[in-house]
Amino acid sequence: MDETANRIGERGYEQLRRAAETHRADLVLRLGAEVGLRPAEMTAVRLADITEFEGHLLLSVRDDGEVVREAYLPASVEHDMRKYANAAGNADDEPLFAVSPRRLQMLVSEVADRAADTAPHLEGVSSRDLRWRFAASLLDDGVSPDIVCALGGWDRLDRLGPLLDEPDRETIVTAIDGPDERATPGGTRESIDWIGAISEGLAAAATGEAIAATVCDHLTETAGFEFAWLAERTGDGLTPRATAEIGETAVEQQIDAHIESFGSALDVGDIRVVDDSTGPVALIPLVRENAVSGVIGVGTDEGLTDAERTLFAALGVQVGHAQVAAERKRLLLADTVTEIEFHCADERTFTAGVSAALQCTVELSGVVPVAGQSLLYYLTVEGASADSILSYADTDDGVTDARLLEEHSDGALLEVVVTDTPALTLVERGGRIRSVTAADGVATIAVELPGKVDIRPTVSEITDAYPETSLAAKRETERPAETETGFRDRLSDQLSEQQETVLRAAYHSGYFEWPRGSTAEELADSLDVSSPTLHNHLRKAQQKVLTAFFDDRPTERRRPVDN
Repeated sequence: MDETANRIGERGYEQLRRAAETHRADLVLRLGAEVGLRPAEMTAVRLADITEFEGHLLLSVRDDGEVVREAYLPASVEHDMRKYANAAGNADDEPLFAVSPRRLQMLVSEVADRAADTAPHLEGVSSRDLRWRFAASLLDDGVSPDIVCALGGWDRLDRLGPLLDEPDRETIVTAIDGPDERATPGGTRESIDWIGAISEGLAAAATGEAIAATVCDHLTETAGFEFAWLAERTGDGLTPRATAEIGETAVEQQIDAHIESFGSALDVGDIRVVDDSTGPVALIPLVRENAVSGVIGVGTDEGLTDAERTLFAALGVQVGHAQVAAERKRLLLADTVTEIEFHCADERTFTAGVSAALQCTVELSGVVPVAGQSLLYYLTVEGASADSILSYADTDDGVTDARLLEEHSDGALLEVVVTDTPALTLVERGGRIRSVTAADGVATIAVELPGKVDIRPTVSEITDAYPETSLAAKRETERPAETETGFRDRLSDQLSEQQETVLRAAYHSGYFEWPRGSTAEELADSLDVSSPTLHNHLRKAQQKVLTAFFDDRPTERRRPVDN
């Protein structure tokens, strides 16, 4: 478990509650840390939303008046809610808190600042940290992660990633050496050997094709499975990329026969075994940036043990990481790039929609991909007020969050988290967003793809998903020599993906300006990470930037930079 994701702990939570000077502050802490509510959800809480089921209390959680989930309500918290409502004179159908979500966030920060006088590690604790404490407590009590997701309103299991132990080599070995001694072909020792062989092969593979072939070859030759294949999502289907000990036609037949098992129900870490005419086939989700991007099929003699499922789940993530790393390296080092430009008039995309609705112009000043599921846009909007832009963002289903960074006479600079845009698909395909502009309901998206690639599958995927989008231009250009070497390339090699993401977001949001355009807590909320995690990545990223800037003498011994 990532310790920085759960830094409150039981004692820390008690210290926080002791630092709460009002009944309201204490109740806000309890609703976050014991019920798992967000500040915006707290502002909608009413006593009328409490129900009883088989001797237990449940709380209906509302968003814009609609019930979005039910949360488990401890009896002691319910008691405090009624006590607070009675003291405030609130009726059962009135909200408990007549303040904004932002005020509740500030209230938590104020309590944390007071608690930090005696417990320094609580400095900077936010409402997000309270929810981490809620999730960590349930997981420690043995509640399954999917139930925790449902209770806390997390839409995907990987949101709890920082609280879940990743299956490292020691974990895998321990699992295989447990009560059930049956392992993959060849036994425990051989299982460890082929895991290591695949890891070494992935490190040496330079392209996506080489990675796919390496995995399939090792699964059959080193691990001894009957056959193996790897297929990636293309549109609504799967396309085989590599096979071993099985023909591509047979693989396509397996995919057609078991297409339901490859649908959206196949989640990260969800290993399934289907009965095929060739025998049992294990289906391993191929995970790229926390999303299932394909499937690895493995022919097995019989069903899988829990240890084997753990091992295969780790393999799917490892292969996905290798593919992403290879594509990004290829983009950085390619001598030529393909530049493509789309015109998008689909109102689902925020930039096109807001320019049409408010008759304004929009220009992208910066973009940060977040966990493969959203893009953090920094947008300069001209011709509309900040209030009208934020109001529009609140009604846009493709926007999960928006906040004002700077307001001027004829517009504003905003940070917007978007989840529904062709640009996200382009980033997922290895593209680099060069610019986004919008006016009169049409957004122009320019992106750079590595080398001389076949763009037809990507174009088809985007135009199918966004019918009012069309390819406007395509050209191949030589990458300037300066981008192949020098400061940026050297620094890109040193920064981890998380460190680069945090550094970019901090820069574009005005974190380094004075006065700051964003606080660390606001930045952490935008990136959906805890405050300690953000500070950790940001400190290491800054250290590496300064090291790359000042230490330009490769012949001298350099001070090591931690990862």
